Formats: sequence, structure tokens, C-alpha cells
Amino acid sequence: MTALISLDRISIQMGARPLFNELKLTIPERARIGIVGPNGCGKSTLLKILAQQIIPDSGRVLSESNRGVYYLPQVENFNASQTVLEVVLSSQPQNDFPVHEKEVNAAKALSRAGFSDFSQPVRELSGGWRKRLSIATALSLEPDLLLLDEPTNHLDFEGISWLERLLKNAPFAWALVSHDRYFLEQTVNRILEISKVYPSGYYEYEGSYLDFKSKRQAQLEQEAKRTASLANKTRRELEWAARSPSARTGKAAYRMKEALRLKQELAQAKLRQETSQDAIEFQSAGRNTRELAQLIKCSFSYDEKPLFEALSFTLINGMCLGVLGKNGEGKSTLLKVFGGELSSATGKVKHASGLKIVYFDQLRESLDAYKTLGELLGDGSDHVIYQDKSIHVIGWGKRFGFEAEEHMKLLSALSGGEQARALLSILVRQEADLLLLDEPTNDLDISMLEALETMILDFPGAVILITHDRFMLEEVCTHFLGFSGGEVSEFASYTQWYEQSIQDVEEQSLTTSRKEKPKSPLTKLSYNDQREYNKMESKIEKAEAQLALIEKEVADPSSHIDPEKSKAVSAKHAEAKANVDKLYARWEELESRKHSLQNKHSLQNKGN
Repeated sequence: MTALISLDRISIQMGARPLFNELKLTIPERARIGIVGPNGCGKSTLLKILAQQIIPDSGRVLSESNRGVYYLPQVENFNASQTVLEVVLSSQPQNDFPVHEKEVNAAKALSRAGFSDFSQPVRELSGGWRKRLSIATALSLEPDLLLLDEPTNHLDFEGISWLERLLKNAPFAWALVSHDRYFLEQTVNRILEISKVYPSGYYEYEGSYLDFKSKRQAQLEQEAKRTASLANKTRRELEWAARSPSARTGKAAYRMKEALRLKQELAQAKLRQETSQDAIEFQSAGRNTRELAQLIKCSFSYDEKPLFEALSFTLINGMCLGVLGKNGEGKSTLLKVFGGELSSATGKVKHASGLKIVYFDQLRESLDAYKTLGELLGDGSDHVIYQDKSIHVIGWGKRFGFEAEEHMKLLSALSGGEQARALLSILVRQEADLLLLDEPTNDLDISMLEALETMILDFPGAVILITHDRFMLEEVCTHFLGFSGGEVSEFASYTQWYEQSIQDVEEQSLTTSRKEKPKSPLTKLSYNDQREYNKMESKIEKAEAQLALIEKEVADPSSHIDPEKSKAVSAKHAEAKANVDKLYARWEELESRKHSLQNKHSLQNKGN
């Protein structure tokens, strides 16, 4: 398979800190590569080297790409006054292609990204739709290799699922940086981890994310055994050196030199393994009460819009409740009602006597922006007491990924991930019966996400968790409450809730105020979908006929004498072509769903 781009012994450092040393990487056609590693390790730098936006200190970047490499940064920089179509068109290369061809290409890319109104101004787009627009821009360029830096940022569950489908079927190669493990598992077939725990500074694995995770653990255990063996050998050589008289020549001099070399190698190996090996746990108050908090027929509205009605639920020790829903549906409100921070309009909230609650707020409002990190970590002291032990504030900070030189930073100057870790460093020192965790995973890297999962799983009390991290939801939650169709219901898993929410969107034309009975599993298309399916063929015929008429107009030289008329005809052609593509895509979607439901019904009948 042809290599699109290769890195040959790339080395680079930022200031005095080396990021990676003599890194080798080959990206072939149709590559699906996930780049992972702790924050600050150089993942974004690597993407920029691949895009030839940063020149490495040493090594070579070899590119065989004809159509080029496109880099999609974390933060988009659009002209807010432009329409989405104008944004995509402005990114097109200056060449001799006819304007109408460029507009058709741009419209097709926007349709694939889910846009229906190409005249929509950028200023009206949410963060998720801005992200979709940046991806549409990349699609319109048809690159050989697409580089994406944290592409799931700002996307909701639906947007992430769309991106997963897009990347799975992409005709081009891609490499991306992400901390979303569920997303990585669904999309990549090769992992590159950048981390100082490896002697080379990186580790590459062919396979899925979960396969990589298993193999990585074995690799780290092997490295730990090697370090232990090196420590024993170094100890013996140093003991010999201490007993022996100073030697300048011969075998004794060689052993003395070897002892010093082993000592340096051991120091480097220990430095690589110095990554938060001390366990961190939430502190349980030790309560034995079974029922901790209870909602009894609680209702809550915001601006006269009901968020939930007559909701009853009991939290018990050992339970981890995942709260699911789209942005703005009321997840944080429900969490605050459980904690007693907000009062429900009707019903009652009961807490066990003396219930101790620890709350992680997604806005991190409890952090004093004018304090330094060191003041926060030590609460004004150079030691902290944790699990009845005195720990120096420098060592305590390292457990949360902070180096000593960072302690003078103001909290307001910290990144989102750093603020999340700082807040966790306070909360784990407080005794709790109930943890209320509102988006604690935002901006955390994978190592910290895994540590947080372990902390939640080991906590004996109850936990309520709101997060967009689907991997964590499935890993730690024992129960789920989900907002769906204007109601809050119990679900067995994130997947069940997501499938239900899709079904609700498909049935949105039904009266949402009517309380529906629990839906039996679908065995055929919904009424509205079937009506749409029946009319789809005639719709496509009409759309293609309309497109054919416009194509005749485009082919007529007189349409292009006047620049304004030419532009209008080209725009009309782009929209007509995109409409045909969109109808075909919808027809295929309905056809696929119809066959899937028919097969499910057939299997159910066989089972009965």
C-alpha cells in the first residue's frame, strides 16, 4: 500500500523539554490512526509536523500526496459574517475549475455534514455546528490525508455518531487526536501513544483501542520488570564499586564506568515511570444507611417549560446513576434537585440524616480565580493530610499531573483540564456519602479519565454522573435516567437511551404533550417514515428532472455572459445537485432501516 507521508527519525523539543525522539511513522492510503497521550505530550505538535506547519529539530518528513494534507485544528477561525456556503467556497484552491463545479462540490460537502440551509450565517451556528462546518470545509477539498485535532469537541452525542459514520466510510486516509475512547474504539484501527513512559517516547499498535489498551498494559508490566532487574544489577555494581579501591585501568575501571552508566539508565527509567502511581480515592464517610436520597413525585420547570414531571427515584449505597440527555434538557438541574441545591416545584426530596455531599460543578465556580495552584493544593500549607498521612504539596500536586514549577500559576491561567484536576485535588480530601459529578471529564486526558473511573468504581457510597464520555458511562454506571421525548425514564444502558432518543426524533411530529405508554420494540417503519419512503422515488424523479433543466441552463453560454446571472445559475445548480444527493442518502437510510427492522421481526418470530 502506497505511503502518503512518512516521518523518518523525527525529534523535537519545546524549550528544554523533549517531546519525542527519533519518531518513525508511516501513514498509508486509507489509514485510520488514533493519536493518544497525556496533555502536553506533543500530540497536536505531531499533527502540525505531518501538515508541515512545524519543522522538527531533526529528521525528515517525506510526502507522496498529490491532493495534499489538510489539518483541522481544535479551534475554528471563520468569518462570522459569511454564510456556510461562502466559508466552504472561500477555502477552495485558486484554479481553473468552473465556479459552478466548485459550488456543487461545496454544496455536496455541506449536505454530508448535515446542513440544509446553505445561506445560514456562521454567527448563528452553535459550537457543534461550527465543528461540522470545519469538517465540511475539509471534505470539499477531497484531501489524501485529513488530520483532525480533538474533532469531537463541542459535538453532542448525535454529532459524534455522525462523525463516526463519516470517518468509517471515508475514501481518504486520516489521523486524529482524541481522548474519547468510545469514539476511538468505533473508528480507528491503529493507535500511536506519545508518552514518556516508553524509552523511545512513543508506542505504536495495530488494532482497536481496546486491543491496544490490553497490549499496552502488558508492555508497561514488561517495562516495570526490566526496571526492577536494572535496579538489582545497578545495586550490585554500586556495592562492588563501594568496596573496591579506585581503579583507572583494566577490568576494574570498566566495571566502575559501567556502574555509573547503569545508575544513569536506572534514573531515566524511574523518571519515565514517575506518573501518578499513588492511588487516589474519594473519601467515604463510612455510612451504612442503604437509602441515601429519594425523589418523590418531583417536578421542575424552567421558563414555563417542564423539564421533568412527577419523577420518583431512590439512590442507594453502591449505586452509580448516569444522567443522559441533550444539552439544555435539564441534566444539571436534576442533579441539583437531588443534592438539595434547587427545590422542586412539586413533590419531595428526602435525604438520609446528616448526608455528606461532594459536588463537582462543570463551571468550576468553587475555584478562586485569584489563588495560585500551590495555594489551592496545600490550602496555604506546604503539606496536606490525606488518608491520615501527611504529604508534601509538591508530591500531592504530582498525583494530579502538576509539576512543582506550575504551583505559582493563577487558577485563572490554568487550562480547562488543569482546572478539572485542581478541583478533584480538593474534592478527594472531603468525606462524602454522595458524589454529584457534573461533567468532570471535560478536558481530561485518557490517563486521568481512567484514574477517575477507578475512583468512582471504588467509592462505596452513591454517585450521580453527568458526562459526554460514553466509555465512562458504560464502564461505571449501574443505573441510567435519561431525558427522552419530554420525559425522564430509566434505561438499561447509554445505547438503549440513544436508540430511544433517535426514535423520538423520528416521531417528533406526534403531540409531545401526550404521555405515551411504554413503546414496544419497533418491527416496521413508523407511520411517518413509511409515508416518506413511499413518496421518495417520485421525489427523486422530480428533483432529478429539475436538476436536468438547470444543467441545461448551466451549459448554455448565454447564462454566463452576465457575472451576476452566472453566479445565480451556479448557486441554483449547486443546491439542486445537493438536494438530489440528500434525497438519495435519505432513501438509502430508510431502505436500510426497513430491512433491519424486518430482519429483527423475523428473528423475534423465530424466537417465539
